Amino acid sequence: MSGPAGGSGIALALAVLEEVARGGPTLSANRIAQLLGIPRTSAYRLINSLTSDEYLLRHPTLDGFVLGVRVVELAHLIAPRTADPTPEIIAGLRVRTGEAVHFVRYSGGRVAIVDEDPDLPLLSIDRTRRQLGATAIGRLLIAEFPPLEPTADPRAAQVVADSARASGISIDERRRIASEVARLGYARCTEPGAVARACVAVPVRSPERELVAAVVLSTVGAEPERAERHLPALIEAGAELAHQSYAVNSPAG
Repeated sequence: MSGPAGGSGIALALAVLEEVARGGPTLSANRIAQLLGIPRTSAYRLINSLTSDEYLLRHPTLDGFVLGVRVVELAHLIAPRTADPTPEIIAGLRVRTGEAVHFVRYSGGRVAIVDEDPDLPLLSIDRTRRQLGATAIGRLLIAEFPPLEPTADPRAAQVVADSARASGISIDERRRIASEVARLGYARCTEPGAVARACVAVPVRSPERELVAAVVLSTVGAEPERAERHLPALIEAGAELAHQSYAVNSPAG
């Protein structure tokens, strides 16, 4: 990429993301600085900022980085939607239930908010991403990686464990959340505040049964029964999303 060294901070940040996308996780901070023609201190400062804001993630075993959950969110916002059934299904669910409905994806043990209800947005996007025990969205992710149990994605499991620990969730609490979600088949949570909300999150799973997304319904008021009465519609939508998404993205699709 030519000329980023003389560009603005935004141009440099985009240049870093582009180099990581091209070079993959073996691309070190030193190499990024060389490719962009900027001082190593400037590269480190910029990379640390992008990592803090979750545009980049440090690779757990290699020297480099991978694109983070915030880039995933942007990709979903700007990607062509003609072949993606998700927006239509989520919009229909909002009309059908008369409640706030959100759609999120899970990537590498993190939450990517894909479709936030415009009429009743999430109380806090930052809390949804970082304080996993405080929302049904996060509790569904916690339940996917119970403590000390084998997993096909140890890297994502470590990210979830670190996030849970940072927000004060004990191992016993993680086990309790996992047990409740396994029993119910979905996650639920009451979110306190000036206007309390009740939320339920229904999983969307890949053909290999991995948690890849969630359909989330939120109601004004702390009565979980009001949210849970819509479970049949949410479960139906979750199953349709799983089927349609993988049909669209399959080699024959």
